Amino acid sequence: MALIRESLTSNSQPTIISINVHATGQYIAHVDQYYQHGNFVEAEEVKETDIPDVLKTEPAQQILDKLMKAGLLTEDWQPVDLKKPEQALLAKIISDRLEISDVWQVFGALWHVRTETLRTYFNRALDQRRSLDFQEKVKNILG
Repeated sequence: MALIRESLTSNSQPTIISINVHATGQYIAHVDQYYQHGNFVEAEEVKETDIPDVLKTEPAQQILDKLMKAGLLTEDWQPVDLKKPEQALLAKIISDRLEISDVWQVFGALWHVRTETLRTYFNRALDQRRSLDFQEKVKNILG
């Protein structure tokens, strides 16, 4: 189901937004503005998240290449269609391989998720059978 709506921004200029609701979740697509940190900003003003230095190494690039090829991450380390528990597991697996000690801070900032939330999803994932399957899948991808 999709709902197209015209809304007023803080400067009283209308912005067309599309709200798409699916069985797996919902997302809001703004045509010319984004809602960032509690404010509407022009699309050109939205800044990409800087990749942390620990993910700019050659071993990190090798991991990224494999995960991109498998369709799990984008070239800027963003998850592709992964549920939060899967994101948390992936962050932990990558961090273990790269010996990153502050896993939740690094990936929380990179993926715009609170560190506590990411850690909680990781703990929940440990109790789920499908999480074991996902961990096995990632380990097979990474070799």
